[in-house]
Amino acid sequence: MLSVINTKVRTFLGKFAKTEEGVTAIEYAIVAAGVAVVVMAIFASGGPVEVMLKNVFTALQLKVTSVVGSIK
Repeated sequence: MLSVINTKVRTFLGKFAKTEEGVTAIEYAIVAAGVAVVVMAIFASGGPVEVMLKNVFTALQLKVTSVVGSIK
């Protein structure tokens, strides 16, 4: 009886060790967390995207103001 249980446990543990579905899910979770950190760093307050957009809109504002000012 004990040897049957021992064999079943070994078989189960062998199959469990060979299963890679959980490992793949963990890898995807790690990649998703890394991407989230990068996206947060880029779009955070004071980040490069905010600075670029401020520069673009400031330049646009100056051009529109100069064009409108020259019409008067």
